[in-house]
Amino acid sequence: MEIKCKRIIDGKTFNTETATQITGWNDDDHGVDQGEYLFQSRFGAFFRYSYFHSYDESHRNTITPCSPDEARQWLEQHASYEPELIERLFGEMPEAGSGEIKFTLRLPESLRDLLAARAKANEQSLNAWMVKCLESCAIDQPKRSNS
Repeated sequence: MEIKCKRIIDGKTFNTETATQITGWNDDDHGVDQGEYLFQSRFGAFFRYSYFHSYDESHRNTITPCSPDEARQWLEQHASYEPELIERLFGEMPEAGSGEIKFTLRLPESLRDLLAARAKANEQSLNAWMVKCLESCAIDQPKRSNS
């Protein structure tokens, strides 16, 4: 299905023709054709495109911007059967029952760019790649003696 919809919301353009369609659903039943799709703009912003067309000629097309958390939640609700897609966009999710914390790390921009390039080369998010590197360091390093 080719989707063509463009809206300007809060001074920003959201355009299905220039964004990447991530996934979505549609239903053509009981005299109504409706669906919803998740897109990501060229600059990383997420938005949902929704449509409702009834056979009595009423039509509605909407674009709704979403935060990354809202996009992840939408994917979990509508595409939980595609965990690789969700983790490709948002990094590896923690195993159920395991604890996770947020950690702020300040580093030079040049190092961040280098790390981002390595993560991209490994087809991982920067966060997922850095977690794997830190896990590897923590596991592979021999214990130091205090002598």
